[in-house]
Amino acid sequence: MLKRFVLRAGGISAAACVVLALAAGSASAAPDYGKQKVVYHLNNGDTTTINKSLGNMLNHLKAIGPENAEIVAVVHGDGIAMFDKKMTTPEIQAKIKNLKMQGVKLTICNNTLTAKKINFEKDLEGTTDVPIHPAGLPELVKLQQKGYIYVKP
Repeated sequence: MLKRFVLRAGGISAAACVVLALAAGSASAAPDYGKQKVVYHLNNGDTTTINKSLGNMLNHLKAIGPENAEIVAVVHGDGIAMFDKKMTTPEIQAKIKNLKMQGVKLTICNNTLTAKKINFEKDLEGTTDVPIHPAGLPELVKLQQKGYIYVKP
């Protein structure tokens, strides 16, 4: 009788292990996030925050794959520091280059350039292929109206 109980308990444990292994296997499979249209709102000038925000964007691309991403980053206000030759860092510039290579479109607010008296060609780094839009917040709204999901890291 005791032997039969131990065998049954052992059988239950083995079955539980199989179920757990199957569940763990499916949990580790890459989820299908589908195609995503996202607009990132970047207006913080702190280099630590800029690094984290750009890192979020790179992690986003890694998770869904650049082929599934249509990402725009609207840079305005103090966020312009990511391009400012006096404030940017090699790490920030490397992340920007990586994002561009994966198809992320970065845009800069003209109101910011005007208000901060920034010379686009002389004061900024890594912006030769970055378009300028008239105003940051209306650009964010326009993209959301086109179906982009808003993310503020």
